[in-house]
Amino acid sequence: MATTGSPTFPEVGGHAALDLVDTVHWRLDPRRSIDTLGTFDDVVAWCDQMGVLPGSAEQVTRLAASAPEAAAREHAAVLALREAVYQAVFESSAAAADHVAAEHVAALGRATFERDADQVSWSWRLPADLSGPRSAVALLAHSLLTSDLAAARQCGDDACGWVYLDTSPRHNRVWCTAAGCGNRNRVARHQAKRRTARPDGARPA
Repeated sequence: MATTGSPTFPEVGGHAALDLVDTVHWRLDPRRSIDTLGTFDDVVAWCDQMGVLPGSAEQVTRLAASAPEAAAREHAAVLALREAVYQAVFESSAAAADHVAAEHVAALGRATFERDADQVSWSWRLPADLSGPRSAVALLAHSLLTSDLAAARQCGDDACGWVYLDTSPRHNRVWCTAAGCGNRNRVARHQAKRRTARPDGARPA
């Protein structure tokens, strides 16, 4: 599991909100499913890796250590947002989309609209407190759901469940990664063909 000190979360989704969904490994196989956002500190590490964390990771984790119950609530809220993204995009759930919308509005309510340092534009400044990660995730989720989702795909592996935007030239991407699920499934198909072609009772050399 990734930690604040060594975040190693997947970035194959083509959008950070899809990378968030991909923090669940083997989503389609409950026996093997792994949630890499097991703690609030993992959420902080993910936001830090994605470059969306308001403030510093050290600051937010210190706040979490001093208010564990509040951190636990924020952790649960981020996981709920993650699942709402999955359900809205891949299950067309209106309730999940409403959840994302409500979190987006709440995030803007906690933010301030400030002039950027270059003095040529304005942007939302999220609070660098325990709600910061959830606010950042809410903005990412809203950004994804209000974009063109025609290219949203789920890995063709029976168990993987990772999701991504298919930006391949022919829009025919099947696997989350060619080296991972792609290679594993090609090997499995090849071995299945060999078993089918082998005469009854014959043993492999």
